[in-house]
Amino acid sequence: MSGSKGAAPRSSAVPLGQAEALHGVIALLMREFRLEPGLLAGSVYRDLHANDVGLFEVLAAPGADPWTVHRVARALGAPISTMSSALDRLEAQGIIQRRRIAEDRRVVQIELTARGHRLAERLRAAHIENCRAMLGRLSPAQREEFLRLAAQVAWPGAKASSPDA
Repeated sequence: MSGSKGAAPRSSAVPLGQAEALHGVIALLMREFRLEPGLLAGSVYRDLHANDVGLFEVLAAPGADPWTVHRVARALGAPISTMSSALDRLEAQGIIQRRRIAEDRRVVQIELTARGHRLAERLRAAHIENCRAMLGRLSPAQREEFLRLAAQVAWPGAKASSPDA
């Protein structure tokens, strides 16, 4: 039934590297334009408050330096009071933990808990599969162009990596 109307394209034909590149670009688009994913009952977002999704995405970004409340607020362009409320919700759910730095007790670092890391992996896997499905509708050349253009929209001057695998 591959030719039936509305059938989902096979995402396995899209290289993982391209889906990962699109995932990064979409995260930038979501932050740049303050877009929210659909918060459906069956969604991997069901346990997150709509305002916490962007915060969680920032904290879950691979390879990020340690996060502080001030750094997160700057990254999201949000007031510290808003960040504090969101961090309270995520901490109450056991997704993040806050700890004071011994060298400077005024500085509070934020990190994902084991539960937060598991949720981050579930969200990332769902995003990557969505990206593969989106890219599956394009030819390989169109994918490259789409990634380049989407990166430019999300972050002017950016160049998306375009791995083949």
